[in-house]
Amino acid sequence: MTSPKGDPTYIKNKEQYFMEIAQTVAKASSHPTSGGCVVVRDREIVGDGRSILTASKVEIDCLTYAIATASKRGTPLTGSVIYSTRYPFSASVFQSYLMGVKKIMVLAHEWEPYYKDEFRRAARLARELCMAIEPMFVDEDQRFTVNKNTRSKKIDDDLYTNTDPFKPDEFDPQDATDIQDEDDNTTTV
Repeated sequence: MTSPKGDPTYIKNKEQYFMEIAQTVAKASSHPTSGGCVVVRDREIVGDGRSILTASKVEIDCLTYAIATASKRGTPLTGSVIYSTRYPFSASVFQSYLMGVKKIMVLAHEWEPYYKDEFRRAARLARELCMAIEPMFVDEDQRFTVNKNTRSKKIDDDLYTNTDPFKPDEFDPQDATDIQDEDDNTTTV
């Protein structure tokens, strides 16, 4: 949805903005691989959460924590988007689906090898539920940037002439009788 002109609540790059907030929330995580997320509905943060590792070695996923905080406040999550610094667990994906979350944006980074199988189960479940889990790249992808390198060699004028590339030459037909049709059975020799 485009924002109306002069809207004071307009956020220019909302994906990057909300992911930066999720990264800030992740700093309060007590899990060795910190994770944080925010739940956003209509450009407004309705829940936030961080990954927790309790003293009894129970792991609480940041998505579960964020959904719980939004539910505690009585805020419906239908149509919301979750921005997370960590890939979700399968239980969190199912919770998000039940609460009506339409998309989960995950900060793109190296996979945590210990949770590889759990993340694959979460991805399979998300596909089965027709729920989007999309990676978000904070840094600009170098494959799609404009080449900013200057040429060290001089361009060969014989190869790259400044002539019109669409100008007719000797290989173009000069009149209608030179054109060969596929349906035409007569051949001109």
